[in-house]
Amino acid sequence: MFGLAAQADFISYTNIYSPAQTDWTNTVSLHRFSPVLGTLDSIQVTVESGMTTVLSVTNFGNSASDGTAITQLKVYLPSGTYNLFSGSPVLNYISQDFNYSLSAGGGVLSSPIAGYASTTGNLITDPTTLSAFIGGGSVQLTGSTATRTFLSNSGGNTASSQVTTANIGTIITYQYTALPPTPVPEPGTIALLGVGLAGLAGRRRIVGK
Repeated sequence: MFGLAAQADFISYTNIYSPAQTDWTNTVSLHRFSPVLGTLDSIQVTVESGMTTVLSVTNFGNSASDGTAITQLKVYLPSGTYNLFSGSPVLNYISQDFNYSLSAGGGVLSSPIAGYASTTGNLITDPTTLSAFIGGGSVQLTGSTATRTFLSNSGGNTASSQVTTANIGTIITYQYTALPPTPVPEPGTIALLGVGLAGLAGRRRIVGK
């Protein structure tokens, strides 16, 4: 069969920046699409992040206090003219609650507390943007994080701080129209072609006498 059509397909590349103490700034690499696979139709980027935070809460007052502390983490990944995401930061999430009860002058340190979030950006089909993601190497973006602590407290005179590590992972997915495979004749077609060529060769010998 020689009527093989092109077909849609997907391919994804993942880049992970290992956990590090916030606040950090790091280069995020988005692997480009190889044109040998076919024609690029769209791109979409997913960002995910996990944090581990340790909260310290101290009551400096003369009366007891109790409440809840959390760590907020923001992840920024500016994409400039690429318009990969609609807003900034791309992620804005919090840790699990840390509940405390403190006597006057008391303090407490939490065990490690986790948090996680992910988001998927815009589906990009603009030819100009797509062209920047075709070829070898990677498109480089600058990722960064920012953290802060929030208290919901009653009584005393309470303050908190945190030490947080966080990572960032990016997954870029390309949708493309795959090049049709090189057609391979079926065995029957090859046999008929061989017979035809043999007939032509015999005819040439007869004519040449």
